[in-house]
Amino acid sequence: MMKVNTLSFIPIYEQIKEEIKRKISLGDLKPKEPLPSIRDLAEELLINPNTVARAYRELELEGFIYTRKGKGCYVTADSTALVRKEREAILNQIIDNAIEEAKRFNLTFKEIKKKFEQRFDLAMEDKKKEEKGE
Repeated sequence: MMKVNTLSFIPIYEQIKEEIKRKISLGDLKPKEPLPSIRDLAEELLINPNTVARAYRELELEGFIYTRKGKGCYVTADSTALVRKEREAILNQIIDNAIEEAKRFNLTFKEIKKKFEQRFDLAMEDKKKEEKGE
């Protein structure tokens, strides 16, 4: 099941693309697996089919899916590697931004590393609590 936020500033077709990429990266959508038809997904999300078609068209141009005439859209065999590369690029950008901000505060590498470790440990504790249902 896919969800979109119609109140978000992020266009709906972009939300669809990101959700499909996320499902590929998590293994929920596997290579050569069919995607929902444009019409079915549009009905499920209560949106215009052209919006879904645009998302699928862009995913195909980016190499994440392919279309078989009369059969539908499918996840490409190398889509997992593409998602991994994209996730790494996004993560690198986030880290670069954090480093730039830390430099503005004149933090040393040790200080940045210590703060990162503290925040990471806290996040892992929160994850464990969530998994336990606390």
